[in-house]
This record gives sequence, structure tokens and C-alpha cells, in this order.
Amino acid sequence: MNKEKLLGRIPYLDALRVVACVLVLLIHAPMYKVSQTTPSVSFAIYLTLFTVSSKLFFMLSGALLLPVKTSIRAFLKRRLRVVLIPLAVWSAIYILEHILLLHDFDWRMIVSLPFAPVEESLWFVYVMVTVYMVLPVMSRCIEAIGKRGVEFLLALWALSSLIPYQHGIFIGQHQLTHNMLGAFANVLGYVLLGYYLHNYPLPIFTRKHGWKWAVAFLTGIALIPAFEFLVQSHFGVSYAQSIAAVTSDVSINDVAMGTLLFSLVKHFSPATYNDGKPHRLCLALSRISICTYGIYLGHMLVMRQMVWPLMIAYMPGIQYTVVVGFVTALISLVITYAIMRVINLTPLSKAVIGR
Repeated sequence: MNKEKLLGRIPYLDALRVVACVLVLLIHAPMYKVSQTTPSVSFAIYLTLFTVSSKLFFMLSGALLLPVKTSIRAFLKRRLRVVLIPLAVWSAIYILEHILLLHDFDWRMIVSLPFAPVEESLWFVYVMVTVYMVLPVMSRCIEAIGKRGVEFLLALWALSSLIPYQHGIFIGQHQLTHNMLGAFANVLGYVLLGYYLHNYPLPIFTRKHGWKWAVAFLTGIALIPAFEFLVQSHFGVSYAQSIAAVTSDVSINDVAMGTLLFSLVKHFSPATYNDGKPHRLCLALSRISICTYGIYLGHMLVMRQMVWPLMIAYMPGIQYTVVVGFVTALISLVITYAIMRVINLTPLSKAVIGR
């Protein structure tokens, strides 16, 4: 990729796109479906580390798109065209998969298509469309309240991320959503967090001492599921309830992991691609980054129809462990990226992978 094609792109955001995409594949690896039936703290820690995947994409949107500089009409026209056309194409592909290969087609898949995804893994795109509609309003708000106002809202949102972990011990189960902080517990907090970290980097993540804070963050993130599964169980909390807390849309582990990954990648990436000769790793990540939306849309088809059958055929009786999950995700990434890379070279690339 030459420098002309890299103009206007930000290296650390490209790197974060790739990180988020890899985490999505790790979450959707086949071991995920098996391990849920076998309670284990190690699997809970696995989930805690990787459920931030889709949340990173929300943060990236906040970093890239806030504040909105164009009119609402121009903004929505541009963003929705990039997102919805590939979504329609891949929804049709998944419907054909359900008809021809999975043999579980339900006519309600088509009827509900404007409101719900035909493939469960595509839920993020539907939520992102709603976020796009809110972003122009958010833009005006953050410009009005300034940095301190944004910090105040993020503090309330971070407090709301603790609610899923108390399981009715301190407040009743019916109050988990109907409480003072309930209005803040939504994905818009990740969008605001991405905007904040992009414009106001945390001073603690320096090149000299950043690794110390990274270790501290990771320790805390790992201790969350350990506490959840080793201590909360003594208060009558079931394994299923704990898994729901760890994987909830807004939980403290995702807030911490998102902050950690965003800050570290930002601090250890070059400011631009024009700082001398771009490093080979930067160029590689930029190439993958261009295909990340396509990888997100198509990876489940690749996993179901190519990777899972391949692994089962060559490793009969395989037990899906964390290691197997990593291998499955890696193979899926390589194959899906190769497909999207070829599509990217065709005139249909914008309609299929959005860029």
C-alpha cells in the first residue's frame, strides 16, 4: 500500500480495528459454544479478556466521528451507505446459507430483517446504525459541556458498569435496570470513551511507565471473574448469572479492557504514516484494517462452512479448549482476510466490504 492511499488514515486506529476484529473471531470460535456448558473460571477469564471486541468498534466510531463536522443529512447519508449496503449483501448470503446448507430457514428472517439481523453475530451493525443517528446530537452536547462535562458523564457511566456484578445482593433484582444509573448503562458510553481517549490521552500510559499500568489493569481485569466465580457463588449466584454479568453490554471489565487497549495501542503507534518510511507492521495492519468490516460480516460463514468442518475432519473427537479457540480464530482470520483481500481488488468492493 502506497503513501497516497494512507493519507488521512491514523495508524493506531487501524491497529485497533485489527485488534477488535481478532477479538471478535476469538469470541465466536467454536470452543465458546462448548465451554459454556462446563463451568470454569478459566473460561470466564477468557470471556472477560475478549468480550470487549465489539465495544472497541464503538470506541473507534467515537474517536473517528466525534465531533460531527457536517450536516446531519450529509453525515447519515455517507455513513449509512457505507454500512447498510454491505449488510444487505451479507444478509442475503446468510439467508442462502440457511436455505441451502443449514436447512433451517424461517420466513421471519426476511420479515424481521429491517429490525434484527439474520445472523446473530451481525447485531453490532444494527446497533451501530442507531448510534450513527445519535452522533450528531452527541456532538453538539460534548461541544457544549466541554472536557469536564464529558468526564462527569463517563464517571456516571463507569459506575453503572458495576451494576451487573451485584446480582441483587445490595438492590433487588427488579432494580438492576430501574435505578438511578440505569439510563447511563448503554453502548453510547463506549462511543464517548473513544472520543475522550482520542482527544485527551491518559497521562499514566507513558512509554516509560505504561507497562506497569498495563499489568495493573490486566491484574484487575483477571480478578473480576475470579471474584465473580469464586466468591459470588457463596451468595447464591449461579454460573449462568455470573456469565451474564461478565458478558453484559456495559460491565466494568469491558470498560477497563477497552481503556487499556485503546491507550496502549495509541501510545505505541506512530502518529501518522508520513513519519519517514512506514514500518512493515504498520503497513500490514493498514491492509488488514481496510478489510475488517468485511471480515466482521463474513467470518461466521467461513467458520461454519470451512474452518469447523476442517478441524473436525482432521482432529476427530476434538475437545474445544482455549488453545483450540485461538487456533480456530487464527485460521478463520487468515482465510476470511484472503477472501476479503481479493474482493477489495474488484469493482464490487465497496458494496461487499464497505470500503
